[in-house]
Amino acid sequence: MEYLLQLLIFILGACIISFLKVFAQDYPQINTRRSQCDYCHRILRWYEIIPILGYFIVNGKCSTCKNQINFLNPLQEFCGGFLILSTYYFNSLSYLPLFTTLIFLAFCDSFFGYVYPIFYLGFLPTILWHFSGKHLLISLLVYLSLLLLNRQHLIGLGDVEIISILALVFNLQLFLLIMIVACFLCLSNFMINKKRSFRFIPYLCIATGLVFVISSFLIKFQVGFFEVLAS
Repeated sequence: MEYLLQLLIFILGACIISFLKVFAQDYPQINTRRSQCDYCHRILRWYEIIPILGYFIVNGKCSTCKNQINFLNPLQEFCGGFLILSTYYFNSLSYLPLFTTLIFLAFCDSFFGYVYPIFYLGFLPTILWHFSGKHLLISLLVYLSLLLLNRQHLIGLGDVEIISILALVFNLQLFLLIMIVACFLCLSNFMINKKRSFRFIPYLCIATGLVFVISSFLIKFQVGFFEVLAS
C-alpha cells in the first residue's frame, strides 16, 4: 500500500511540473487553452499529454507534423516527480512550497530571462517553517554582498533575491553546496556552448534539488546505520 501511495505521489509530482511549465509559458496571459504541439499547434490527444509516458507513446515525435519533441519535457517531469516524492519519503514536506515555487521561477527565467517577484510569496511557508536568526543574518550578508556585485552587472537582481532566499532556508553548509553545484553546472554549460551570459535560476533549481536529495539520503542512511549498530 505504501508503494502505491509513493507511485501516486510521483505521478502527481510529474503532473504538477507539467502544469507549472505551461503556466510559466503563458503567464501573465492566463487562459484555458488546451495543450498543443509547439510546431504545428495541433491540439494534443489525451494520451499525448500523459506526463513522461506520453512522450514514449508517440515515439518522441508529433504524430501530425513529425517534428521531434524535446526530450527535456519527460526528463523534467521525471525529475520533478522524483523531487516531490523525495519530500514525502524523507518526511520533508515543509520544503514542498520552496521546490514548486523555485521550479516555476526556473521555467520563467529559462523562457523569458526574468521572474515576477509576486511569486516569492510561494516561498513563505518554507521560510516560516525553517526560520532562524542565524539564517536571517547570513541571508542579509549574502544579499548585500551580491547587491554590490549587481552594480557591475555581473549578476541579475532576480538571481540575487533567489540566492538570498535559499540562504534564508538552508543552513550554511547546504547553502554553500548549492552554490558550488549551481556554479559548476553553469560553468560546464559555458564550456560546451561558449555563451557569454546564462540565466542562473534554472541552475540554482537543479542544484537545490540535487543537494536536498543527496543530503537527505545520506542523513537517512547514517541514521539507519547507527540504528543497526545499536541493535
